[in-house]
Amino acid sequence: MTDRGRALAEMPQARDGFWRGMTRWLRRELSGGDLQSQITLAIAVAAMVPMIVAVCVVVVYQGIEYRDASQRQVQTAVRLGAGALDEYLERHVQAVEFAGRELEGRSMSRADMQQLLLDVHGVYTSFLTMTLADRDGVVIATSQRVDTVPAAWPELHGAAIWDRDYFRHAMSEPGVQLSGVFQGRGFGDDLLVAVSRAVQVDGPAGYVVQGAIPVAVLMNRVQSRVRTSDICLAVVDAVGQVVGSTEPERWPSLSEAPAHWFGAASQPGVVAEPAIAGWQIVGALSEAPGVLGADQATQLIALSTLLMGLIVAYVVGRWIAGRVNGPVNGLIREIRTFDLETLSETELQQRDLNWPQEIRALRAQFMTLLAKMIRARDSQNDLLAQSEELRFALHDEVMSRQAIIQEKTVALERANQTLERLARIDGLTGLCNRRVFDEELTRSWRAAIRDQKPLSVVLIDVDHFKAYNDHYGHLTGDDCLRAVARVLDDAARRPGDLAARFGGEEFALLLPRTDLAGAVRIGQALVSQVRELNIEHVKSSTGCISVSAGVAQVQYSDSATPDKLLQAADSQLYVAKETGRNRCVG
Repeated sequence: MTDRGRALAEMPQARDGFWRGMTRWLRRELSGGDLQSQITLAIAVAAMVPMIVAVCVVVVYQGIEYRDASQRQVQTAVRLGAGALDEYLERHVQAVEFAGRELEGRSMSRADMQQLLLDVHGVYTSFLTMTLADRDGVVIATSQRVDTVPAAWPELHGAAIWDRDYFRHAMSEPGVQLSGVFQGRGFGDDLLVAVSRAVQVDGPAGYVVQGAIPVAVLMNRVQSRVRTSDICLAVVDAVGQVVGSTEPERWPSLSEAPAHWFGAASQPGVVAEPAIAGWQIVGALSEAPGVLGADQATQLIALSTLLMGLIVAYVVGRWIAGRVNGPVNGLIREIRTFDLETLSETELQQRDLNWPQEIRALRAQFMTLLAKMIRARDSQNDLLAQSEELRFALHDEVMSRQAIIQEKTVALERANQTLERLARIDGLTGLCNRRVFDEELTRSWRAAIRDQKPLSVVLIDVDHFKAYNDHYGHLTGDDCLRAVARVLDDAARRPGDLAARFGGEEFALLLPRTDLAGAVRIGQALVSQVRELNIEHVKSSTGCISVSAGVAQVQYSDSATPDKLLQAADSQLYVAKETGRNRCVG
């Protein structure tokens, strides 16, 4: 555990110890068991009683004044907020009304309707989105705000909004409708308020035009009129749901507004003001952390005054009591002369002092304790000397053992590195073995599927190699495989490419970020380069060693797997052998 962790773990214990100590101190000071406590307590009580009475009178008077002033301040803030809300929503109601009349006034194509939404949205940029839906609730034109610039939103065309309350109200009620608060979908999950209107086309409603206002923007406009942090404002819609507030933790959005906010029986300190379309503005004093009201400030000053008076009275009482506490001070001075490092029992002699009986008994007990401490100190010093000798001996033994362990550890690491290298490299050709190829194929296949990048595999087989081995011998056959392996190793030049011995006379080449055409070119080049080695092979129709290659590229489908990619390459290799060998097929 770190020093910081230990400190955090010890904090609760230290806090408990502090409060226990404070409790014991207060009990001792208030008990009046000795002369010093009695004097201190009497002076403190005599000074604090008249001060407490005066402070209580001031606090009561200031509390009455504060409540009246706070009520007036809340009423003013609520009226200003209601005016700002009316002005802001009325402006956006007019915007939707204008768009509806334009659509009713002339025949428009869908392109014209889209342009009309963009034009209106360009003027009323406070809308987050504007949509136009047909009578079935299917969106046919949209406009969204992108960095304060309106732009079409074709991805939303065809979406259904028939289940939204603002659509149903617009279709069933005449004029512009103001919805309650709801959570958006499709363009983030902001809390929104919708302004909607049905568009009459040849009689019944043919379309619904709608604009969505973010609640955050609405609350910023309301709060801009009330420039104080002492008042909390909430906007309540027509169905009694909280749209937003300046203290979301206290009055969260989408919550039900309490009934005691409104009417004659409203809660004291809560003021409600009606606004547009049955909405209301509710205000009360803020409960935000760090906001200090005038009554709280008065109480804080009063408590501070009482605390300072108590401290002064206590200090004066202690000073007076100390004037008669000379024997205690004499004992303290004597104790301070002792040096526990060099003190001996012979220095703790009895003295004939003209002190009270209690102080002399205290001194005797303290001297007895010092004598025990001196004996314990001498025993501890002896043990420390012995432990120091053992510590040096232990240190030497530990260092010797550590050197042996270090030597064994280095040897073991080297052996592990050698085993790891042998487990991944083909001993004959020096290429990677089948295990490494399978691991890299799986990793590269996952990356290709994730990034939608091409991945190709080339499988190579030495033509008539068994006949070559039987005719020339296994040692010559091994030399042949090494020569083919060098050609493959030279071909795997790019980062990520991997040449491996697949088994026997078969080899494989993994080509990330290479499409089928590129892989076929590499396979054809390999066939040519092996043929150009001109390794004699009398049992072959070409007279020299040749190879056949099959190429496959990863397919992006749910059923694609690395094994299917290898099977596809193996099938192409089979085609190359069946069609005459010494060629690449992909």
